[in-house]
Amino acid sequence: MRLTHHDLSIVLEDEWLAEAQMAGFSPTSNAYRTDLSFSINGEPILEVRIADVGPVGSVRCSIGIFRDSEDGVPALERVVKTLRGFRLGEAIPPVQIVECGPDSQYPYKLTAGVHRFYCSLAAGFTHVPTLWGFDWNA
Repeated sequence: MRLTHHDLSIVLEDEWLAEAQMAGFSPTSNAYRTDLSFSINGEPILEVRIADVGPVGSVRCSIGIFRDSEDGVPALERVVKTLRGFRLGEAIPPVQIVECGPDSQYPYKLTAGVHRFYCSLAAGFTHVPTLWGFDWNA
């Protein structure tokens, strides 16, 4: 499946979607389910439009959007677990964002949760649950 997010085009393997049994999935809400147990210091979890979040940068694209974790968990396992969670209505952690400055093309920047964010796009959600993150590149 080819995904387009603003000017970014990426591929999510069809085999991964099939393994997660996503055929025929249609979201019944704007965003995937999360719960307050994922909140940090009582911060509110807000739904933000996927269209309001800028695409990940060229550095992340160069190392891969869907890649194995630093602790060795394969990308396939992480993506399938996320997609199955969407399909089964499981609570999944929110992504983290920061506000962009007034000169930015987009109001928000994704700082954590790339797999969850782009899996949300693939699953047909229009929004993602978010927490305020920290921009390590600022």
